[in-house]
Amino acid sequence: MPLKIKGNQLWGYLQVGRSIQRLNDYMNSLHWLLGLGVPFSMILIGGAGWWLAGLAMRPIEKSYQQLQKFTADAAHELRTPITSLQTIVETNSINQETQKALERQIKRLVTLTQDLLLLSRVESGLQEAKLQEICLNDLVADVEEELMPVAMNAQVLLSSNIPIESYLYIQGNEGQIYRMLLNLVSNAIKYTPESGEVIINLTTNDHQGLITIKDTGIGIPTSDIPHIFNRFYRVNADRSRHTGGSGLGLAIALAIVQTHKGKLEVQSDVNNGSTFTVILPLFSKVNS
Repeated sequence: MPLKIKGNQLWGYLQVGRSIQRLNDYMNSLHWLLGLGVPFSMILIGGAGWWLAGLAMRPIEKSYQQLQKFTADAAHELRTPITSLQTIVETNSINQETQKALERQIKRLVTLTQDLLLLSRVESGLQEAKLQEICLNDLVADVEEELMPVAMNAQVLLSSNIPIESYLYIQGNEGQIYRMLLNLVSNAIKYTPESGEVIINLTTNDHQGLITIKDTGIGIPTSDIPHIFNRFYRVNADRSRHTGGSGLGLAIALAIVQTHKGKLEVQSDVNNGSTFTVILPLFSKVNS
């Protein structure tokens, strides 16, 4: 900057300087930040995207695994009756005994197919829209009435304890709840020896309806309890063939209970019987 005196005569110059070291340091830091931050951000974004994609794919992967397991289990279970039917047909001797064998195998195939279809519908939620108020008191009484001839034929004492002072209501699919109780009680009758007893108790606890099915049957080994609700799982294959079970009854019962936001618990000791407890949230309780 020129400095002048009177007469516009140049006297000198004024020069001011400032260090740009701080600016250089800042720019260097910015360069390092961009050089390291951009790749790190890309890695972080890519990792987060990978994790979110995996999280989104889990239901699909689970469904695919269930489909694979369902296909394998169904093929395994259907192989035996189909092989039996093929053998009977190839003998070309349709007598009365052969006809009865054919009827048994066909009935087994029909039952198995119906159970698989019901289990598939329950787990996929296709019947969730059919909700209604269900009186557990009436439902338990109906199940007892339907299975009483079965129990009498097996020489098993079937009884129930249903509260008469109040009615317990839940909201759900009445047909499914009825099927669930039918499976549990019929299983208890099947695996209870002659002169044994099966008791159905209906109680309430903290806005929940409790249905317990207690029997004096052969019981379940502790090691098998975590697996009894798996499809086609049998504690004893010989026993299941004798009783005609397909191994789907408990799987269907658990799926129905879970669809209705409930719980299904089991306690059992070998040769000391089993107790299955169904816990369902109450919709309302109306005093009689």
